[in-house]
Amino acid sequence: MRADLPGVGENLLDHPESVIVWETAEPLPPNSAMDSDAGLFLRRDQGQPRPDLMFHFYQVPFTVNTERLGYPVPKHGVCMTPNVPRARSVGRMWLRSADPAEHPALDFRYFTDPDGHDERTIVDGLKVAREVAATEPLRGWLVREIAPGPDVVSDADLSEYGRRAAHTVYHPAGTCRMGAPEDRMAVCDPQLRLRGVEGVRIVDASVFPTMPTINPMVTVLLVAERAADLLTGRRAGEQ
Repeated sequence: MRADLPGVGENLLDHPESVIVWETAEPLPPNSAMDSDAGLFLRRDQGQPRPDLMFHFYQVPFTVNTERLGYPVPKHGVCMTPNVPRARSVGRMWLRSADPAEHPALDFRYFTDPDGHDERTIVDGLKVAREVAATEPLRGWLVREIAPGPDVVSDADLSEYGRRAAHTVYHPAGTCRMGAPEDRMAVCDPQLRLRGVEGVRIVDASVFPTMPTINPMVTVLLVAERAADLLTGRRAGEQ
């Protein structure tokens, strides 16, 4: 079975994230269910309808990326992870061979949008994280900033660090996006049907034409509910 669908693997979306790490004098109380119980959404432009900065606050130091950049690992620490929820950089995924056991290639192309929106968002996020850290009661827990460190203050230096320490938030989406009939890069139609192939629908985050601001799990569930309605012929709102 074959179909000429050039959009397969294109439009790879994600929520790129960086990290800022602090050392604490002692471990935080063990009252967290998952080490990231706190979060923050920020809307920098009040004229926009949705937030454009997101953070997790981790009660442990997340140092996987900073350690490989040469930063020390504190015995006790915390971190914040500024995230680009409406990223404009778009990547792609492709097969490296006809062997189904070989992993596909991924190129997220983080921070490559031509207007620099994603880069500015990470820089602003690192600055906001420092503002939060300077506020009590959190300030009283912190000994020092480990990464990127207090000497990294200019936008250029924050950008370099933020991009080097960036990583995925494990939210890849969009590589089989739905679209209108005239959109040649759309892989499926608004009814989730795979173009050019009978009897196949796509029901996962790959159908997203754009990335939701929030973690995509709830949106994936909504796609699944919609697929169930389409398959059963049930109208929205019917039991």
